[in-house]
Amino acid sequence: MIDSFLARIPTLADAELRRYLDHPQAYKAEAVEAALAELRRRGVAVPEADLARVREALRSREARQAAQAGRLLGTDPLVRQHRIRRVTAGILTAGLGGAALIYLRAAPQGANPLGYEPEDTKKYLRELEVYGGKVNVLITEFRRWFEGLWQGRSLAVTVAVLTLMLALGFWFVATRLAPDGEGR
Repeated sequence: MIDSFLARIPTLADAELRRYLDHPQAYKAEAVEAALAELRRRGVAVPEADLARVREALRSREARQAAQAGRLLGTDPLVRQHRIRRVTAGILTAGLGGAALIYLRAAPQGANPLGYEPEDTKKYLRELEVYGGKVNVLITEFRRWFEGLWQGRSLAVTVAVLTLMLALGFWFVATRLAPDGEGR
C-alpha cells in the first residue's frame, strides 16, 4: 500500500500536491511529507510561512491524537496505573466469578447406559486406524478432548484459564503503551 502511494505522488499535478500542503489535517503526515518532497524535487518554491503552518497543523493533530489516546486510561502515571489495576481486577473478578458459577452449577456427567463408552473400545480404535490410519485416531482423540473443554466442569476451568490470559494480556499491553515509559 505504501509503495503504491509513493508511486502515485510523482504522477500528481503541482496543484494537487499543493492541496496536501493547504489542508494537512485531511491527509496522513507521510502523505503531506511526500507531497512536500515531490514539490521540492520539481523545484517549486514553498514559502517558509506555509511550511511553518503545515508543521504546526501536523503537530497539533498529533497532540490531539495523543490526548484522545490518553483519555481512556489517563495521562497521569499514577491515575493510569490505578485504572489499569481496576480494569484488570474487573476482568479477573468477572471471569473467575463466572468460572466459579459454572463449576458449581455443572452437573456431573452421567454414565453411559451401556456401562462403557463404545469409542474407548479397542475394536473401535482399530477400525479408526484401519480406515484412516494413525492420524485419524489422533484427530478423533483431539476432537473429543477439545469438545470436552466446553462441557461441564471442564468449561469452568477453560473459562478461568481464558480469563487469566485475557487479564494478563490486557495488563501487559496497557503497561507497555504507557506514555513516556511509565508503568513498566
